[in-house]
Amino acid sequence: MAQQLARPTDKVEVYWFSEQPYGPVTDQDLEQYDSGRLGFPNRYFDPHKAHRLYNEYHEQYALADEVGFDGIMSNEHHASYWCMKPSVNLDAAVIAKLTKNVKIAILGNVIAINDPVRMAEELAMLDCYSNGRIISGFVRGTAVESLQGGIDPTENRERFEEAHDLILKCWTEPGPFRYEGEHYHYRAVNPWVLPIQKPHPDIWFPGTGSPESVVWAATHQYPYMNLGALVDTTEWLKQVYIETAQEVGFKPGPGNFGYLLRALVADTDEEAVEIGREFMWTIGHRQRGPREHNDPPGYQSRAAVEVKAKRPIGNVAGGGGLGVGMSYEELQGVNNIIVGNPDTVTRKLTEVIQRLSPGYLHIYGNEGAMEHKHVMRSIELMGKEVIPALHEIKLQPYD
Repeated sequence: MAQQLARPTDKVEVYWFSEQPYGPVTDQDLEQYDSGRLGFPNRYFDPHKAHRLYNEYHEQYALADEVGFDGIMSNEHHASYWCMKPSVNLDAAVIAKLTKNVKIAILGNVIAINDPVRMAEELAMLDCYSNGRIISGFVRGTAVESLQGGIDPTENRERFEEAHDLILKCWTEPGPFRYEGEHYHYRAVNPWVLPIQKPHPDIWFPGTGSPESVVWAATHQYPYMNLGALVDTTEWLKQVYIETAQEVGFKPGPGNFGYLLRALVADTDEEAVEIGREFMWTIGHRQRGPREHNDPPGYQSRAAVEVKAKRPIGNVAGGGGLGVGMSYEELQGVNNIIVGNPDTVTRKLTEVIQRLSPGYLHIYGNEGAMEHKHVMRSIELMGKEVIPALHEIKLQPYD
């Protein structure tokens, strides 16, 4: 029987990640509307095209498992043309049946807008499906998630924290029991399905640049995954994690930190640079819209704003991994987008690993209307030539 998955200590683990974009959406489509999310009509969605795309994305998962990725990471978003995954647990179920070896990182369930008991049950099912390969990420979701889910944005954090506590209670305390909380009420809680991993699957917490997320993760001794902020900003966030961990009373290491960036491998640098231009497909559009969609009053706490004020000045454009305000060439220059032949990509990823010493490196490997054959070739080259070299890099302990 599988036990809780071990965290890396001196060797990076490499994960494949895809937003599963709906590539047929064009700039011309988006420019007609003031928002790339809540205001962008779903009449642009064609289920038949989605059927083809879903199956291509699933083929990419299967190949990633076959060629030696350590894990596959998945996520969910709502009302999003650039992420066809409103249910990350459905995607994880597919991954569990398509793969045999990889860890399955769910990053993650937007538990503030979902039934936490059902979340506990579904995640336990997935852990049983996969024989203990699940990593359970919990996320607050963007402000749009709260608005789409009909939740008051000012209640998001407290709903998230209560749901988190209740899910852990479902996994670790025998039922049945009654639960009466601030936001959730159950006459009887008695989930029949429990996870294989004991006491429960490892829990991750991600962020795109908010130090409040880093502090929460470190306070709970959960690994923090930065989703694509520039390396300079990420170094600062890593230091916030280390300092918070010291205050809490534990010594963090590479197994407590992960980083996501966009990367593509082709047979030549020139080919990779041309294919990789599609990484710019969504930059700017997904955040366009009324401010109340992206940062409604009360969604961020005062504490978060105060910590953000301490963010280092300088090269921090493109926070959130979107690269807003930066060109394709500029993003390559700061290793936020890495494209090239296997040697080039290995060299540049090595630079990132040596700077951040992350236990987990997430490869955001396709975007927009990238051709399936190009993505499959990238996965193949990554698995056969790049990942073995990255596994040879010795991670440095954290001070």
